[in-house]
Amino acid sequence: MIEVNIHQIPLDGLDFEAVISVESLEIEDLKRAKKATPVVCDLHASLVEKKLIVRGEASMVVTCNCDRCLVETEVLVDTEDICIVVENTPDIVDLTKDIREDILLAFPQLFLCKSDCKGLCFSCGQDLNKDQCHCGEQADEDSPWDTLDKLNFDDQK
Repeated sequence: MIEVNIHQIPLDGLDFEAVISVESLEIEDLKRAKKATPVVCDLHASLVEKKLIVRGEASMVVTCNCDRCLVETEVLVDTEDICIVVENTPDIVDLTKDIREDILLAFPQLFLCKSDCKGLCFSCGQDLNKDQCHCGEQADEDSPWDTLDKLNFDDQK
């Protein structure tokens, strides 16, 4: 948990580091990860007109298989634009849920080993990042898609 006691914040603000365990985040995408580091946060808290304003950044590293080629890879999940505003602040404010939301927004839709990963061939399973497959050179006469080529949709009304 990341808690801030507003009575410990000086007039010029408070710089602090915090760490959130992976288990406390309860992020569904982390279930398919092999390993994940805790979230490390670098934050600055200040009080402005009875409002707590927290700005900063957070990051973690997720070890998982690439969603296209299945190679084990490390993906950096980070956000540099954390901005949390709490009005009518109690003495102690828990920031964990707000930072969790920022981390969730930074999660990639796909875990990729590199942005231009070519993935695996659908026919033979060859890793297309390492070598080309020869499946496209062979004529596939029994393809289920051949039936679609024979359909004529222009004649139907």
